[in-house]
Amino acid sequence: MKIKNTWVKNSLGYDNNIYIYQDKKMFNYSVDTILLANLTSLNRKTKRILEIGTNNCALSIFLSQRSKNIKIDAIEIQKEAIELAKYNIEMNKLENRINLIHNDFNNWWKIYTKNQGKKYDVIICNPPFYRKETKIKKNISKSLLQATHEISLTIDQIIEGSSKIINQKGYLSMIIPPERLVDCFVSLRKYCFEPKRIIMIHPRVKQKAILAFVEARFQTGWGTHFEPNLYLHPDDESKHEYLEEIIRLYKPIKIK
Repeated sequence: MKIKNTWVKNSLGYDNNIYIYQDKKMFNYSVDTILLANLTSLNRKTKRILEIGTNNCALSIFLSQRSKNIKIDAIEIQKEAIELAKYNIEMNKLENRINLIHNDFNNWWKIYTKNQGKKYDVIICNPPFYRKETKIKKNISKSLLQATHEISLTIDQIIEGSSKIINQKGYLSMIIPPERLVDCFVSLRKYCFEPKRIIMIHPRVKQKAILAFVEARFQTGWGTHFEPNLYLHPDDESKHEYLEEIIRLYKPIKIK
């Protein structure tokens, strides 16, 4: 496959010897991708994972480094993103562990359940952050708009579909803006998920949260736990490096 002029090669995390190509015009991975991959609960019993909306496959590729025993299905609606994801999987020699699915999740899960597809232990998603009616920035590409706004897929649709294809007590994890937490909680309860772990992510100690990690479990007991906040940068606003705790999370946490 020929590398396009708009593709740029980047390292994925720190000291991992993992690289991916990203497209300047499309969604690019950031700290939320890394945190989602490492904060999600995995254990030795975890075998089958689904990523909804993989885009360039950064999340699935990073997640795959946590254990050699997991198999990941990664679904994506955009043709251009699938092409890029396929190249990244091949470059990292993960063809036997990450299976790409080019489809619309809203249609795919219905066909999957009709065919009695095997259910997943973990479903992970870095969903579109913004409601469809949110004011859109000028000059945003169509592919980036689809990745960041609820044009083709909403949080409610993600949770509904996930409820049909996940094992009992399976994990569903997402990172969303704090402003979407109530939307998320309402949908989780509606489809028999219980939000179990919440972690608020702040740029600095004195600044408000910009992200929220949410991990829910399907058909399990009630009870939500707010874990200690994560802070990305030092208090001194002139310093932009990550704190040691965040740097540690930029390396895959191996399953013991």
